Amino acid sequence: MDEEASIILGDAIAFCQRDGQDARLINMLGQSRAISLTEDTLTIEAPSRFAIAQLKKHQPTIEAYLEEIAFAPIALDIVAPQGATAESAAATAPAASPAVPASAGDVPTIEHQHSDVSRETMAPLPTAAATSTNAPVTHMPIAHDAAAGADSGIAIKNTLSADDFRRMMNQMKGGAPTKSTQAATPASPMPAPTVPAEQNTDGAPLAANSKFTFENFVYGPENSHAYRSALKFAALADERGTCTSLFIYGKSGLGKTHLLLAIKNELAEKSPEIKVKYANSQAYLDDLMTEFDRQKKSNAPIMQAYHGVDVLIIDDIQNIIGKRASVDYFFQLMDEFIRNNKKVVIAADRAPKDLSMDERLTSRFNAGMLCLVAEPSYEMKYKILQRYYENTIVAAPEAGDDSLLAAYGGDSGHLTDEHFKHMAEVSGTNIRELESFCERCAGEAGDREREGGELTFDDIDAIASQYFDTSAKKINVQTVQSVIEEQYGVTHEELIGPRRNANIAKARHIAIYLAIEMCEMTTTAVGAEFGNRNHSTVSTSYKKVQKMIQEDRTVTEDLKSLRDKITLRS
Repeated sequence: MDEEASIILGDAIAFCQRDGQDARLINMLGQSRAISLTEDTLTIEAPSRFAIAQLKKHQPTIEAYLEEIAFAPIALDIVAPQGATAESAAATAPAASPAVPASAGDVPTIEHQHSDVSRETMAPLPTAAATSTNAPVTHMPIAHDAAAGADSGIAIKNTLSADDFRRMMNQMKGGAPTKSTQAATPASPMPAPTVPAEQNTDGAPLAANSKFTFENFVYGPENSHAYRSALKFAALADERGTCTSLFIYGKSGLGKTHLLLAIKNELAEKSPEIKVKYANSQAYLDDLMTEFDRQKKSNAPIMQAYHGVDVLIIDDIQNIIGKRASVDYFFQLMDEFIRNNKKVVIAADRAPKDLSMDERLTSRFNAGMLCLVAEPSYEMKYKILQRYYENTIVAAPEAGDDSLLAAYGGDSGHLTDEHFKHMAEVSGTNIRELESFCERCAGEAGDREREGGELTFDDIDAIASQYFDTSAKKINVQTVQSVIEEQYGVTHEELIGPRRNANIAKARHIAIYLAIEMCEMTTTAVGAEFGNRNHSTVSTSYKKVQKMIQEDRTVTEDLKSLRDKITLRS
């Protein structure tokens, strides 16, 4: 089963639940199986021919959700279950699966199902699906040229080239540099016959054509520690007792799931002998409920598919920790992996200490590789927007004249470097929203060009106001100064005055940095608010904080906390 097809199907189910769609539609989608996902089509296998007819009635609604999720038109192709006739599929489905509710009104919500995992419930959703709106539509654009933004004055690191990536991975393993490999051929939706099934326990394809790879990840100071830690984990996955745990945390939409899937795909492609299990928290809970039901009938071991692998990857564990009936099993599983020096990768929206986990597990995760993925800065947003435009919108694959993809690509207009700079200034920090925002701006630019005009900053501001709460919120420098003064215990006179002892100087540097980042002010205007300091002094303070971010990962977390406080007060 195609991993990314399952993810987008799971998202569609979650969107249906969010908007209160017909319970029968949700039930039929939940029992459908994702087959494949191409650039413009999601193919699913319905549980019966009756379900096909019903799903086709709702096809426009489902396709609207798919477009909202993928930021591009996605057609839904519904196929019949293999080996089932129309009559037998409709007649036997309820009897063969006693867990299916007898009527649409009996369909429980996801939240209800998970609050009591011991009861029989409806047939589980596809286990690879991420049925949360936090699910991973988080791919970032490929970035090959680190100097692409040099002329614009925007400086930021980008991803490694393919050869540099392979060289780094080999060096981590202690081997010799590898030669450039030929371009990978697209992977089949099912594992190749020569690869044993247990090498890919969730049925996902290899990574040859996946969007979720290390080479496709754009990184900067806000996420470089997590990126390099994920690289190290993947490189040393076959060395028992080394790098046994990786915990990545941060807000939704910042690339955590991308890194987890990049590890999984890297191991599937380069080390197929390593057994890997990836599951979103939703898939884990679905699997746990299914295992409880099986155990009643056969005394089968609970979650054998999880216990029997070498590397376990669990995404969004905050949703598991919050389910009282399942948390004990999760703690036991984590404890077993850590005690046996097996590998665990975890992602959550909070640090271990804030998740109310068992103290022993919190301590062990803190002792392992613990990485924050922070919100992107202005420079990072600029680069993400620019790369997404170049590699996804402009470089969209050619398609037939009558295809949805061709019609969609023809709507996009030209975005300039000045457009990207302004878009970065007025946009929020969720990367999925950034990419959708970029699509909208490119589409608006196309509309303006067909009218004989061009995209203006006012046009961009109007689009941003539909996406981001922060776009219209004005943050003044006095609010920044007030928050910094409280945080560092300095007076306003000390913050803007000439004193240079360590604590005051650090507070001043950070205040200037945040004023430039968050307030719509020039460096000269910021300098005027900090004791009439000149442009070069303000720029020096800004660069010092940039260096602090690169050298100390805790600075990024501190800045995030300060940003939140400033935003709340504005």
